[in-house]
Amino acid sequence: MLLAAQAGLKTAIVDLTEGELSTNGDPLRRSAEREAASELLALATRVSLGLPDGLLGTDGSHRDAVVETLRELAPRVVLAPYWEDRHPDHEAAGRIVREACFFSGVEKYSAGSAHRPRRVYWYMLHHVFEPSIVIDIGPVWEQRLRLLDVYPSQVSPNGDSAPSAINDGGFAEMLRARATCYGAMVGVSYGEPFHVVGPLGLPSLPGFDDSFGRRSNRYQSYV
Repeated sequence: MLLAAQAGLKTAIVDLTEGELSTNGDPLRRSAEREAASELLALATRVSLGLPDGLLGTDGSHRDAVVETLRELAPRVVLAPYWEDRHPDHEAAGRIVREACFFSGVEKYSAGSAHRPRRVYWYMLHHVFEPSIVIDIGPVWEQRLRLLDVYPSQVSPNGDSAPSAINDGGFAEMLRARATCYGAMVGVSYGEPFHVVGPLGLPSLPGFDDSFGRRSNRYQSYV
């Protein structure tokens, strides 16, 4: 999303829940953190649906809310969490978004003008998967690290926070190690893996020009 914003594209985030069940922080603090992150990401808009944290996907109205938002924003590309994850809400979000992207293009489904995004890409949270594509995020790596700094209630240990799976001080190191690993697969410093359902159509084979693949003499896992 940082790369897209830098390229002049309009980007948006839709928060399905307010994260009210999070171990640390409260709604007011979480809202301030989201605003800071939105500014760093240079978002065109950010929408909160206010669906129930911990119960995501348990009611058909949740999918309808996403369909309505897709029709309002009319995105060309949608990013969603991979549908297998340690957090049930993350899994539900991946499923709901995929279903909503389909039904938002069905004229007779609900109200509003039909719109179906061109592609859905699933990003990695906790469970690993075999990546379909890896994006070079080296040019925006420092900005990505700064994004973690604006979520201290979630990823930073402090005196009044309860221990959690991501605030023990090692979360940023994990992200760096993972990005380094996937970057090495395609010959860049840091890479972000995505999963795609079905083949991608390309104008030519990647590698015919210098915009893809090996960068100078950097190590690359695959040749």
